[in-house]
Amino acid sequence: MLELDATEHPTELLERFNSYLECEFPKHGQKWEGCTHLYFSVCNRSHWYAVEVDIAKSTMFIYDPDRIYSTDDQIRADLKPMTMILPMLLKKINIVIDALAIERITTTSKQSNS
Repeated sequence: MLELDATEHPTELLERFNSYLECEFPKHGQKWEGCTHLYFSVCNRSHWYAVEVDIAKSTMFIYDPDRIYSTDDQIRADLKPMTMILPMLLKKINIVIDALAIERITTTSKQSNS
C-alpha cells in the first residue's frame, strides 16, 4: 500500500488490491488456502491497535496496551467498518464469514503512560 502513488485512481487501487488477494503481488505472496488467522495493525484517532482475526471464531481480537486511551465502546465504533469490509474482501477469496465480532483482549501487558 505504501508503494501506491496518491494520484492513482480508485479503480487502479482496487486492481492492485485484487492482485494482492490473488497472490500475484507481492511476488513472495502466499496462497490464502488454509488461512486461519489474519494479523494487522490499525491506526484510528492517532492511536494504534494490533488486530488478530480468528476466521473460525468470526472474531476480531483487539490488543491495546494503553487501556486508558479508548473505551470498549470507542474501539467497537472505530473498528465497526472493518467488521463489514473484511468479510466482503475475504469472500473474494472464498473465505466466508457472515459477521465479525469485536473482542478486546485485556490480558496483555499494560502501557504505563498514555
